[in-house]
Amino acid sequence: MPEEGYTPMQAKMEAMRCLMCADAPCTCNCPAGVDARSFIRKIRFDNLDGAARMLRGGNVLAGSCAYICPTGTSCASECTSSDLSTPIDISGLQRYVMDWERQENAFSPASHVMDKSPVAVIGSGPAGLGCAAELALRGHPVTIFEADDIFGGMLRQCIPSFRLPTEVVDFEVDLIGKLGVEFVAKKRIDNPKELLKDKFKAVFIGTGLHRSKGGDLIGDDIPGVYQALDFLREAKKGKMPEVGKRALIIGGGDTALDAARVAKRSGAESFIIYRRTQTEMPAYPNEVEDAWHEGVEFYFRILPRGVVGTDKVKGLRCVRIKWHSDPSGRAKSYDVEAQEFTIDCDSVILAIGQDPESLFGLRATPNGFIAIGKDSFKTSENGIFAAGDVTYGGGTAARAVGMGKLAAIEINEYLTNK
Repeated sequence: MPEEGYTPMQAKMEAMRCLMCADAPCTCNCPAGVDARSFIRKIRFDNLDGAARMLRGGNVLAGSCAYICPTGTSCASECTSSDLSTPIDISGLQRYVMDWERQENAFSPASHVMDKSPVAVIGSGPAGLGCAAELALRGHPVTIFEADDIFGGMLRQCIPSFRLPTEVVDFEVDLIGKLGVEFVAKKRIDNPKELLKDKFKAVFIGTGLHRSKGGDLIGDDIPGVYQALDFLREAKKGKMPEVGKRALIIGGGDTALDAARVAKRSGAESFIIYRRTQTEMPAYPNEVEDAWHEGVEFYFRILPRGVVGTDKVKGLRCVRIKWHSDPSGRAKSYDVEAQEFTIDCDSVILAIGQDPESLFGLRATPNGFIAIGKDSFKTSENGIFAAGDVTYGGGTAARAVGMGKLAAIEINEYLTNK
């Protein structure tokens, strides 16, 4: 897809390549339930309004997901057209339709009666927004409580604008508001059970993973060492942290790559430090490729030991390691290959994972997430449900939306039976 997006003619030509499979494999791989074959067919016949409605019906955040979903490892990876040439650019066509809808302001919510039990949603990220929209469409008055002063969760707070334009997220939040969902900003909920004592008959938790994992890196309190989420939040607000001429980013996920690209765009030399190999990076391949093209450099099989410096960062002490695989093929142990060395730098950004900020006193899994029932989104507390990253760890926005939508269906059934 062209960087600036498809023109109408380019979009139609790409849609014409679709084989219109009877049992389209691309649809089976969408966690949000988007029917790729059907919306692409509508593009072919110049029915953009119908395509937009179909996309929204499957994924209320279809615009945001069109920019950031790793379709190369999901729906597009199953595309039958890849046997002939290349997979259909599903995300590019989805972005084309959603940008058209936003520019034409084509969305008009269907009228529906809010005559069912009210529900509280904690968190305005993809899971919370997906759940709230589905509940509203089913007739439930919904209130979203957000601890921050902006809505959209990580989509709005941390993902750089060059990956996901701010106006796209804001448009979709406004769209959900038009469904009748009420938004309350700067309202941190510490005890969801208190909401059940108020007017709400059920509570949904979709707070995601907003706390950076702590590490055991020596010197991580030295000025110039940043947690990746804090770094990205400040940069997104236009308050770019001082990274100097050379920044080292520790980690191999999408958050690490976002931080590396932001640092690079600020004018610094940017380096990813990852303890495993490139093929073992949890980041999606397209994000790695984009970082390569922007000039981010990668050091693999490097284990950081400590930050050099006192009142400011001067370097990072490291060792090179060699991994040993167990019978399953997973590398679980390593040997140090050589003596410790120092990489000169002016800043270090830690991107070694995220955890939930709170479990709200609910039963937790061994991995530290909110525990929910098997084939259910019920938590250990009656009337409280949860879904998204706060229950299963990091994943795509589309997965979180899909889980939120399924949780809404279960909440509706719970309240109806109750």
